[in-house]
Amino acid sequence: MECKEVQKNIHSFIDGKLESKECLAFIEHIRKCPDCMEELSIEFLVITGLQRLDDAEAFDLQKELTEKIKSNEENALQRKKMSRIGF
Repeated sequence: MECKEVQKNIHSFIDGKLESKECLAFIEHIRKCPDCMEELSIEFLVITGLQRLDDAEAFDLQKELTEKIKSNEENALQRKKMSRIGF
């Protein structure tokens, strides 16, 4: 996956709407490309931060992004595995 495609898919990734193969390619790219990882971080912080402004609770958006990447990767791998077995 190239930078333009990754940047185009940032919102879909944040919303959890990427297919398994796309999600894994997206994650692989952002782990290797500091510019795209920075863009993802900024978008995630803005989108999630704005949604949370009304909450009085403290939150760690960088930690949440790290967890989201890990969770999306695990889900994509699981879906890919299930599709191989024929489910």
